[in-house]
Amino acid sequence: MRIAIMGSGGVGAYVGARLQAAGEEVGFIARGAHLAALRESGLRLETPEEPLHLPQVTATDDPAALAPADVVLFCVKLWDTADAARQLRGLVGPETRVITLQNGIDSVDMVTEALGGVGRVLGGCIYVSAVIDRPGVIRSPGGFHRIVVDAAGGDPVVAAFVQACGRARALECEATDDIAAALWQKFIGLAGVSSTTSLMRAPMGRILSHPESAAFQRQLFEEGIALARASGVHIADGMADTMMGMVAKMPPSFRSSMSEDLERGKPLELPWLAGRMHRLGLAHGVPTPAYSAAYRGLVVHERGAAAG
Repeated sequence: MRIAIMGSGGVGAYVGARLQAAGEEVGFIARGAHLAALRESGLRLETPEEPLHLPQVTATDDPAALAPADVVLFCVKLWDTADAARQLRGLVGPETRVITLQNGIDSVDMVTEALGGVGRVLGGCIYVSAVIDRPGVIRSPGGFHRIVVDAAGGDPVVAAFVQACGRARALECEATDDIAAALWQKFIGLAGVSSTTSLMRAPMGRILSHPESAAFQRQLFEEGIALARASGVHIADGMADTMMGMVAKMPPSFRSSMSEDLERGKPLELPWLAGRMHRLGLAHGVPTPAYSAAYRGLVVHERGAAAG
C-alpha cells in the first residue's frame, strides 16, 4: 500500500516506521529540523519493545509529492487540523482513505470540512504513547500500540490497511462497525489521563500511588462515561473499573502527550479534551466538577508559552 503520514510526530512516525519496516511504501510529511533529520539520518524508534532504525525514509514537506496515496494517516495536533487538512488537497484523490488518528471526537467532521468533500474521511483512534525526543528520533515508554479504525461497511482499502498493520511488529489494528463508541472510549480515557498528568505535573505511576489523586483520576473517567451516555453513546457497565485497570498496567513513567507539550511550552489540545468535556457537561446538564477544575486549572496554558 502507498501510505502517507500527515503529521510525523510521535504517533505518526511510530506507526509509519512500523509499517515501512513491514514492507509498506510509506511517506512522511514533516517540517523543520525533524524533516531535515529524517532526510539525513532516517527514523529511529527508541522503545523497550522492538526498537527500530530505518536508515532511509521518504520525507517531505509537500504532501502532493507523495500522490497518489491509498491511505493518509492524519496525525497532526488538533489545533493544526484545518490548515493541515487543506494542505492535503494535492495528495487526496477520490479513492484515497483519510484515517484520522487524532484525539477527541471531532476530528472526522473537522477534516471533512477542510478537505471540501474530497476523498473519504474515516474515524480512527490509536493507543500509543510516543513523542519526538529529538529530530529524527521517537521515544516511547512501551505499553499499548493498538489502532481501531472504522470498518466503513467492509471497505476493502480499510481491510487492506488492517492486514498491513497485522504484518508489522509492535502494532495491532482492528476494524469496528461502531466507531462512535470506540472514539468515545478513547476520548474518555485520554481526556482523563491528559488532565491528571498535566494538572498534577506527574506520571501515571505517581498519580495512582496516592489514594486522593487516584480518586481524582477515577472521577474524571466516571464523568466522561456519564457524558457519553448523555450523548447517546453506549458505554458498557463497569467501564470505570476497566479504565482504572488499564492505567494501572501502563508504565509508571507514562505521561500524556499533552503533559509533554505543557512542559515544553507548546500549545495544548485542551479545548478538545478537558474543555470539550466541560462544555458537554454544560450542554447536557451533567455535573463535571473534576473536568471543570482540570480545564480551568490549565486554560491559561492553552496557547503555550508564547501566549504568556
